[in-house]
Amino acid sequence: MNENVDSAIMRVVKTLAKTKLSSLALQKLEQFASKVGVEEKELFELYVEAKNRSQIDSFAATPFNQRVVLLPQCLRAKNCPAEIGKYGYECQQCGKCSVAKIMQLTKDLGYKGAFVLPGGSLAQKILGELKPKASLGVACSKELVMGSYLCEKMGVIGQGVGLLKDGCINTIVDMKNLKVALNIKGF
Repeated sequence: MNENVDSAIMRVVKTLAKTKLSSLALQKLEQFASKVGVEEKELFELYVEAKNRSQIDSFAATPFNQRVVLLPQCLRAKNCPAEIGKYGYECQQCGKCSVAKIMQLTKDLGYKGAFVLPGGSLAQKILGELKPKASLGVACSKELVMGSYLCEKMGVIGQGVGLLKDGCINTIVDMKNLKVALNIKGF
């Protein structure tokens, strides 16, 4: 594809991602971008950015005790001692990874819960059984897109924080960005 056409398409996608679009408009945008050869990862990141913008006010207005945090198992250390419980891995606070810090932050803020998921299917169980009003997901951009669809389907306000390094093992989240997202509240 011609570099000028590619740049023009990306400018349009970025402009649209900064507005509050409906999910149908976002789906149409994704289909269009896919057809014209926009890189999938960047498209997913833009989608998450757009979804976050469209729901930020509702998320901010939701009390902390009505929010959950869903973390990917790939944030765990390679030699993590956590075992699977009813709602995912149960952090042992061993300090080998960032999960213990995140769990403590959510506890200090009064979140309804923070969960380390071995897979996406557990997210539906948590949202269905615990019935939070809002959910903050941490994951790679593709998983965040799937999580946003799940939140929408279940009537949960969603926000997403992407990983700095993904790859399904030894991943990294930007703790500064995560802290900002966790602390968002209405005025």
